[in-house]
Amino acid sequence: MAWVASAIVGAAVVSTVGTSLAAGKAADAQTNAANQAAATSLGMYNQTRSDLSRYRDVGQLASNKMVDRLDELTAPITMTEDQVQKTPGYQFNLTQGLKATQNSAAARGLGSSGAALKGAATFATGLADSTYQNQFNNAVTNQTNAYNKLKSLVDLGENAAAQTGTAGTSAANTAAGAQIGAGNAQAAAANATGGAISSAANSIGGYAAYKGLYGGNNNSGGTFNISNVTDA
Repeated sequence: MAWVASAIVGAAVVSTVGTSLAAGKAADAQTNAANQAAATSLGMYNQTRSDLSRYRDVGQLASNKMVDRLDELTAPITMTEDQVQKTPGYQFNLTQGLKATQNSAAARGLGSSGAALKGAATFATGLADSTYQNQFNNAVTNQTNAYNKLKSLVDLGENAAAQTGTAGTSAANTAAGAQIGAGNAQAAAANATGGAISSAANSIGGYAAYKGLYGGNNNSGGTFNISNVTDA
């Protein structure tokens, strides 16, 4: 019966080795696939980060410029009479308007009367008011435009930074999932190898027990003896 024991032991060993090799190859294949997936994900993230870098840089420059000009761009707009009088064209319009008012008064025979002077003063005041309002509106428009232009570039950089962060999170999740899968594959391979070894041990042990109970020429009362495994 030695050949039976040898066959059982041989079969168990072959089964264990085969299972271990198969599990190892499967684990290695999954690990390689996981590493490739992680590398691909990282490569795509690096490409995305590179593509968006110029927009982040523009946003950073605009943000720095906005901070430098923040007081100017958010300050209340005030104008003095002197500034109004220095408005391009103001003096010309004032001179021409006063001439027209004086000529109108002279044509009506008012000359330099109080009514004529009052008309001139009214014209000058109206011109100053309208010029002030126009200049104020222009200043508000210019200030708003400057702020909005910088703000649009800041928003461009902010969006690029947000997209970079989203791409990084996605890449990290992909890499983490791949590595977890590889770890699970290695664990499964270890479990499969352990199971195969345990199964082989049970097979050999079972046959040894059988010989000890039923075929023991060297045993009395059926007492188990491992030497019976190889008895003829």
